[in-house]
Amino acid sequence: DCDDGYEGDGFNCTDVDECILETDLCHDDAACLNNEGAYNCTCLDGYTGDGFNCTDVDECFDMTDDCHADANCNNTPGAWNCTCLDGFEGDGVNCTDVDECDFFPCDADAICTNYPGDFNCTCNDGYDGDGLTCVDIDECLDELDNCHFNATCENLDGSFNCTCNEGYEGDGVDCFNIDECATMIDNCHDDANCTDNDGSFE
Repeated sequence: DCDDGYEGDGFNCTDVDECILETDLCHDDAACLNNEGAYNCTCLDGYTGDGFNCTDVDECFDMTDDCHADANCNNTPGAWNCTCLDGFEGDGVNCTDVDECDFFPCDADAICTNYPGDFNCTCNDGYDGDGLTCVDIDECLDELDNCHFNATCENLDGSFNCTCNEGYEGDGVDCFNIDECATMIDNCHDDANCTDNDGSFE
């Protein structure tokens, strides 16, 4: 009789290709290679074992993947895939930061600061909020102004203005009494005495 791996009448024997006939015992995740009178089983790429038993290699766990540092690795049967993290774009092997500030996500009265994979919105001075929504601070109403006590505070969009009251002069932060008598801007009669008071005259 022909030896194992061959077929014929014993006088003429030919090799049996177990791989083509699918009579091999290779694992489903292995490749069958026919040899003279036998065959070899080799686990496919991404699998490990003796060919008869093959198990998936977790490239993510073994850190043999080629994913970018800013990507997630997801193990799949016999392979893996890479997905860029939120805030990054690319194919997972190459990931670049997305500059979210280019898309104007913040309030018009806020400053956008880009970070790797993220961004931050900060309301401008004179505004309050989370940066995505900013509202004007009324420094006058909230008594956050630095106006002089002889000045009037006027709230402005994102700011405020100080104006010295009538009878005073200055920049609004510092106000000084105007001596109308000494500066001769009073309207007293020529035959009357002018007396300067704080903020006025008589």
